Amino acid sequence: MNYLFNLARHKEIEYHDNFYAKTELFQPGSWLSRPVKVVLDNLTQIEKENIQVLDLGCGVGRNSIPIAQSIQAHKGKIYCIDLLPSAIQLLNQNAEQYEVTDTIISQANDVENFLINKNTFDYIVACSCLEHVSSEAAFQAKLEEMKAGTTVGGINCILMSTEVKEIDVLTGEEREGLIELNLSTEKAFTYLREVYADWNISIEKNVQQEIKEEKNGREIIFRSNWITFVAQVRD
Repeated sequence: MNYLFNLARHKEIEYHDNFYAKTELFQPGSWLSRPVKVVLDNLTQIEKENIQVLDLGCGVGRNSIPIAQSIQAHKGKIYCIDLLPSAIQLLNQNAEQYEVTDTIISQANDVENFLINKNTFDYIVACSCLEHVSSEAAFQAKLEEMKAGTTVGGINCILMSTEVKEIDVLTGEEREGLIELNLSTEKAFTYLREVYADWNISIEKNVQQEIKEEKNGREIIFRSNWITFVAQVRD
């Protein structure tokens, strides 16, 4: 791992640890205020009992808790993976609060190192996750692993930031964002199209997003192109 990766990883851990400590799940005005609509919408495309879901980079349950609520009555399970032990601890507390403990299986692990077994999951979600792997090769490898780990008719839902920039609110200074894998939008789509070429691609879009954050004692605007990519195994 190189110096910039280690620095970016340290800053991401620090930011999320602090954010989760002071922000409740579904707190209005925060990016935890509600689940990502496309994640829940695509869940409804899979109609089966005992549905198996994998949430990579689950955080404290922004998507995991609503998914668990949706599949609980159908005896489904959602496996939740996140790098931060603090996030997993809060996820488990939220699961208890929302009465879905029996539906969630959680694990603190680096997504890059988490092995996805073949033909296991009906729905795999990677939301704000894959931009935190260590290299383009690791990105490709994880996509291939996600693909191989999906059942017939299953869906992969990938959302990630590309072309990340940070703008200092006070000075207006703009610089490349400090993030583990800062792909161009086109390169990210190229990888995704290549890996999922034999699947049905239902959504492929990107929009510019801006989020105000505090990093290193300064207020910044986190600007990126936000990719949404959804593909389904052909029957």
